[in-house]
Amino acid sequence: MSENRIDEIIFNIESIRKSKVLAYITSDREPPLKAKIALDILPIFYDHLRKIKNTKRIDLFIYSTGGDIITPWRLVNLIREFTNEFNVLIPYKAHSAATMIALGANEIIMGPLGELSPIDPNIGTPFNPPHPEIPNEPKVDISVEDVFGYINLAKEKLEISDQTNIINYLLKLIEKIHPLAIGAVYRTHSLIRLLATKLLLLHMKDKDEHFIQKIVEDLIEKLYYHGYLISRNEAKTLGLKIVTPSKELEENLWKLYKIYAEHMGLGKPFNALEMIPEDQNSHKLTVTIAYISSKGFHSKFLKTLHLKKLPPSQIGATPQIGIQESVHGWKNIS
Repeated sequence: MSENRIDEIIFNIESIRKSKVLAYITSDREPPLKAKIALDILPIFYDHLRKIKNTKRIDLFIYSTGGDIITPWRLVNLIREFTNEFNVLIPYKAHSAATMIALGANEIIMGPLGELSPIDPNIGTPFNPPHPEIPNEPKVDISVEDVFGYINLAKEKLEISDQTNIINYLLKLIEKIHPLAIGAVYRTHSLIRLLATKLLLLHMKDKDEHFIQKIVEDLIEKLYYHGYLISRNEAKTLGLKIVTPSKELEENLWKLYKIYAEHMGLGKPFNALEMIPEDQNSHKLTVTIAYISSKGFHSKFLKTLHLKKLPPSQIGATPQIGIQESVHGWKNIS
């Protein structure tokens, strides 16, 4: 991958925007190539921000399908320590936790393909239910809004109002989900509302409380499906400050995305068998699953995959692939 090419495009964007640009990309491929927004990025961003130093405007170029819900609040506040104006640049995917980061921005600059998503989280606790069909699989994540949807179904659609019937209805839920997991659902629902509100208040102090709470409610509850994709026109109708880039800026944002996409295989399915040369039974390769860039300074999250063909379980069957991972973590490239 040519970091020089990245630097060139970042320079172009900075010249157009009169800003300093940070780029943050997480892989959207299947495990073991999946990467999520997480708190481990904070010291990496701090290193980049210290090199940038205090400046009038910082733009964050982002591509991610989400991750930890605490990180956006902490990251946005960290970036705002170094600037008076924080904006996000979205050429394509900025889902879930990445949408939350966008909520903390003064402006959201979205290309034609740019997309946000609802911010209703899935939670994992030791009390989550096991996979219903595959006993050895990890426990199933619980969708916060699925639990509230079950409860609202009883109240609004089935019109159950009798206390005894409501209790019996809730007992059915507890048969499937541990009460402590349901408690975690409620706490997470309250937390996500609090964080989304705090992020918007960073730059919407002039808006009334009803306006802000409507945005929060729409993004958490009113789109009904975590995989729903929000275009820039719809994001604008929700009340977010959406800006359409100039043709020159749009072209540079897309070029920058394409460089990362080609290097990291963004959006491509993961096929371990295709990664092993036909004349070999095993192969080792190092992959980048997350990237943070500023002009002249780049950080990669690296892991090494050890792939090995296993004997097929029956004649003529496709060979199975054994995968071992060696995680190297964040490495800086000046």
